[in-house]
Amino acid sequence: MGSFLQPQYTTVDSVKVRLAGKVQFQQDPNEIEPGELPDALLHQLIVDSETQVEQDLRSRYAIPFRSKTKNTFSALPDHSKRAIRVAIDMRAVMMILQTDFGRGTHVSGDKYFESLGKSYEAYIKKLLGQDAEGEKRERFRFSPPLEDLLLAPSNREADDGYKGMIINTDQNVRDAVTYAEQQINNPATSYVGRRKGGVIR
Repeated sequence: MGSFLQPQYTTVDSVKVRLAGKVQFQQDPNEIEPGELPDALLHQLIVDSETQVEQDLRSRYAIPFRSKTKNTFSALPDHSKRAIRVAIDMRAVMMILQTDFGRGTHVSGDKYFESLGKSYEAYIKKLLGQDAEGEKRERFRFSPPLEDLLLAPSNREADDGYKGMIINTDQNVRDAVTYAEQQINNPATSYVGRRKGGVIR
């Protein structure tokens, strides 16, 4: 087992329990029977699923996933780790079923796979705060659904305050409020004002 790729954010058992009765596993590569999934492939698919979830969430969160205060995944609050684990387990089940569902049986997994795919897409939107419920709840704030998870570098300014917050685009201005006061609200220093000699005519 030591030679297998090891997941970072979930466990093999957490994925296996979701596949009970659907997929048969075999740890010994020399004892593989028709319809069984080798443990080596199982580990690989779970690790691949972690990468896929990272990509699906990278528009809002930094990868690899880690605490913004302690810089490790293990330091995240339990509910944030569980939320990420659920997404990865769902994605792993999809990849495994796509690879192995019904091998050696008369089972068709098409409808199950389609339903799981829709559930996964909806869950990713929820973690990104893009679901309808999240939009309504966070009408005036950009509040990241996953507590303490480090935000993506391109997203840190816009994801940490009220909606409509002015992002400082001038390195000579200390903060957004100062930027608004000097570059927007003050006619003498606004962009339009400077173009007309400091006075709006």
